[in-house]
Amino acid sequence: MVANGERINLHDVMLVLLFGLGVTALLTTVVAGSILTLFLLLIYELLFQPATLPAAEILVPVICSAGVCLLILLVRHERDAPDHTIRSVGASRARREEHSELIDTVQLVAHQAVVPVPDVYVAPMDAPVSFTTGFKPQTARLVVSEGLVTLLEQSELEAVIAHEIAHVKNRDAAVMTAVSLPVGSSQRVFRLLSNSTIGVEHGQTSRADLEDALVTAGLILVFPVWIVAVLCWAALSRTREFTADSAAIAITGNPVALATALEKIDSTLAERPSTDLRSAEISPLAIVEPPRKQPDFGGVPLPTSRLNRVAKTHPRTERRLERLRESDP
Repeated sequence: MVANGERINLHDVMLVLLFGLGVTALLTTVVAGSILTLFLLLIYELLFQPATLPAAEILVPVICSAGVCLLILLVRHERDAPDHTIRSVGASRARREEHSELIDTVQLVAHQAVVPVPDVYVAPMDAPVSFTTGFKPQTARLVVSEGLVTLLEQSELEAVIAHEIAHVKNRDAAVMTAVSLPVGSSQRVFRLLSNSTIGVEHGQTSRADLEDALVTAGLILVFPVWIVAVLCWAALSRTREFTADSAAIAITGNPVALATALEKIDSTLAERPSTDLRSAEISPLAIVEPPRKQPDFGGVPLPTSRLNRVAKTHPRTERRLERLRESDP
């Protein structure tokens, strides 16, 4: 098990990162609201041609209101994210006659973790991938690929499922979605511009829209804030992966199985990377971050893979294996 002091450290780190992300989201919302207000002022000027512009005591509430409206639209926009993610990889609901052992394993692990049993979906891809989506444990869905089920032994598959169930219990999908609203907007916009939108082959187009464009413009105008937001978001994601690993050990009591599963998944993804996953929105959700076709920083391509380290959403697999070995009694 992980030492109590280490648990406290991880908790403190997450609190700091959450605070940093909250501040960057607030600043981005204000700037994006200012951009929207400028558009509204331009329209007002063209339509009415007033002799004077509105006073500051009027503009400040307008800017705040515009920022709040943008934030509300972004939150509403995320409601269909779980469905979009599942459709993007072509996953379908697992049927008991075909995946009875998988379904039984998910039920067993969920009961051990004392969380509602998530709906199980299977994605028709060779890459070994697993992730959870859904904003509440009651509506969570667990997606595994056919390649993952084929690659892993039963004990390893159980350990991977325990890792994903830990994400469900910790509400990681909801937390990461909430704190990454500005970053997620910029990623959708830049990936749309780079023509790397996931799910096109399954009929799923990009979710980027006008609100995303306004928020992205706001991030560009406050470039240092955007850098801090991406760094905090990636660091928080890495921290939550460590936490899910520790929870998986607590559920199964088998750190060796999780370690061997991570090794197999990491090596297989390196040997047979999936073009979809390398540029996909689901990459941060996967148990092991797939190699990227083009290293990027919040959706913006990076000139060198070395810079990619600062924006990785997962810890190095080697570091995760070290922690798991330390946990093995």
